[in-house]
Parts: sequence; structure tokens; C-alpha cells
Amino acid sequence: MTNGEDNISGGKYQTKIGNAKNDTAVWEIVKEVIQDFVCLKISTKVTGTGSADDEEICTLIDLLQADRTNEIHRNFLKDPAFAPLRDFHAEQVKLAEQDIQKKLDFLENMARVLINAINGAKK
Repeated sequence: MTNGEDNISGGKYQTKIGNAKNDTAVWEIVKEVIQDFVCLKISTKVTGTGSADDEEICTLIDLLQADRTNEIHRNFLKDPAFAPLRDFHAEQVKLAEQDIQKKLDFLENMARVLINAINGAKK
């Protein structure tokens, strides 16, 4: 904060929208946001193992088709010491699923705002 203002750094999309030069650029960013909204990714990684492999548990949830894909590194299946990590990941998936409705509500509200803005601009 070199200028003395309180600035909160924006997320990826907030920064992109702030840098958009015209309505078309904003619309392209909105389409990108929607694509990211339809797939929820929950990833749990073990770092610092010195292994070249990515040791990860990953769950992808397609919100439009209600499909779920789970990927589990073989080390997590074999080693009983990783049971707490598997449980942790399962809890994170449960919490993420609870957030899905909030994300869908946000997306619906954002669509309403955009439609109203588009309709207002046409008048």
C-alpha cells in the first residue's frame, strides 16, 4: 500500500474485469467465469515428499450434470498412515458440496444483474 489507500487485492476475475477495455471483453470474462463455475475441484496434496509423482487426492464435481470424478494417488490407498488425509479430503468434499447451492444462487443473481444491465443499455 504505497499510496496510503486500503486496497484489497482482487481475484483472477476481478482483476480481469477491472482491466477490460469494452463490453465485449467483459462478456468474454463472464463466459469464462461461468465455465469455471460449472466444475468444482477439491484437491488435497502432500508436498515435501521428494517424490516426482504428484501425491494427490482430487475430486471434480460437474455441477451441470451432477457427475463426480475422484482421483486418488496409489500411495493413499496402500498406506494406512494416510487414513486421516483421506478423511480430511472427504470432509472437504462434503463442505464443498454444501457450498454448491451458494455458488448457484450467486450465479443466478449475477445473471439477473447482467440481463438487467444489457436490457437497460438497449433502451
